[in-house]
Amino acid sequence: MDKLFHMAFEALRMNKVRAFLTMLGIIIGVFSVIVMIGLGQASQASITDQVKGLGANVLIVTPGNPKSRNFGPPGSNGQSLEIKDGESLELIPGVRYVSPNAFIQGVIKYQRNTLPATILGSNITIKDSQNLTVEHGRFYNEQEVRRGAKVVVLGAELGNDLFEDTLAVPLGSKVQINNQRYRIIGLLKKQGSGLFGSTDTQAFMPISTFQQTVKAKKGLNSLLIQSKSEDLLPIIEAQIRTRLRYRHSLRSDDDDDFKIQTQAEILETVGSITEVFTFLLAGIAGISLVVGGIGIMNIMLVSVTERTREIGIRKALGATRKDILVQFLIESGTLSLAGGLIGIVLGVGVTKVATQLMGLPFVLSQGAIIGAFVFSAGVGIFFGLYPANKASKLDPVDALRYE
Repeated sequence: MDKLFHMAFEALRMNKVRAFLTMLGIIIGVFSVIVMIGLGQASQASITDQVKGLGANVLIVTPGNPKSRNFGPPGSNGQSLEIKDGESLELIPGVRYVSPNAFIQGVIKYQRNTLPATILGSNITIKDSQNLTVEHGRFYNEQEVRRGAKVVVLGAELGNDLFEDTLAVPLGSKVQINNQRYRIIGLLKKQGSGLFGSTDTQAFMPISTFQQTVKAKKGLNSLLIQSKSEDLLPIIEAQIRTRLRYRHSLRSDDDDDFKIQTQAEILETVGSITEVFTFLLAGIAGISLVVGGIGIMNIMLVSVTERTREIGIRKALGATRKDILVQFLIESGTLSLAGGLIGIVLGVGVTKVATQLMGLPFVLSQGAIIGAFVFSAGVGIFFGLYPANKASKLDPVDALRYE
């Protein structure tokens, strides 16, 4: 067996460039799978941390029939929540706060710079509910919310990109959103993904200002309700449903026109959606592994043709069919295993760098690494089996006559 390994490695060494090009398909395939799974798991972990950061005693109310299968952003399937709904829910005993939230995808301008941004309106409770930390300046206050002051607090990335030509964000300067001008009063610390997307690319303003100047409709995307105790959640949820049905004039046989979700339900939804996308992307990346396997089979078939006389001589000297089969399988397996290892190292390295740059946790599972390695090895052996079998079946006499 040692002799077979030696001969297989010698054959690969004699054709280094061809061996590397053959491995390249496996390297790219494993690399793609690792990166796709790694980024998917990192995104899921980041969102999960944000949801858990809200606390277990949190309910989120969004517009729309709970029986509908809507996988868009909160409120994308209708607008049935208003500020007055939130105000009525604040009166429920046991409720600590209610945070009304409305947002749109817009454009923010400062002098010659124009950037896309998520414009989000809420009251001052969003600072606590989203764990926002102000690095420069301050957050808007209750008085500014009541009078609809045209003030805005910028996410870290948005502020830095908008004022890239200055050493610091000029607090008090005016930015333009939808042809309206707003005074900058604060810049947030870099935080990453939040419940409504990355807080680093968002602009926060009072909900009253948002509804008066940014979006004329009074509908909300969500209501975030925190109770004083987790034990009160079932009671508060029932009272929320009763109050909202009454306010929306729903009859007893009408379905709710809103959804109430707990932290556990949100985590389950987020997990199922991110897993689907992760496996979808990994499946697409896995196609390149199959292509790499076909490349191995193609090169091994060429190798069988080139080494026909060698095979004939070996068989004439006593080599068995099994010896020839094992040697060619060792060659194909070596190509796929080496390509798999290189792909894993590159994939883990790139995933680690990418997650750091994106502000996401690095949580690549060992199962993904082991699975990619085993799959790459299986691809090599599977696609190497046909050429190896063909080589082992060559007739010694015909092989020796081959020119």
